Amino acid sequence: MDSDQKFKWALLVVDCMKRLRAEGFRFIDQEVIPNFDGTPNEISAWFICEHYDSRERFDLQAATEALKNKLRDAGFPQNAVEMLQTRATSQTEIQAGGGRFYFFR
Repeated sequence: MDSDQKFKWALLVVDCMKRLRAEGFRFIDQEVIPNFDGTPNEISAWFICEHYDSRERFDLQAATEALKNKLRDAGFPQNAVEMLQTRATSQTEIQAGGGRFYFFR
């Protein structure tokens, strides 16, 4: 199985997050951490804001609900939608945490 097929659920989360950003949600990037067995369960989705103060103003609850709605519409399994974990962080926090690789470990 190639990696695109194995991580199809995580790639769907990435795609839905990109659509949210295009629709005006105020985050500059995203990080999706998949379940490494390829299942859609317990995927973590991070909304990355530009600065610490913008993370404080980011409406994580609204973004999470919009993301879950997009995932449902795209055929993401309902039980996995309920297990989706979301968080918000900022570029500032990521850099202070040693960069992207270390921060998301």
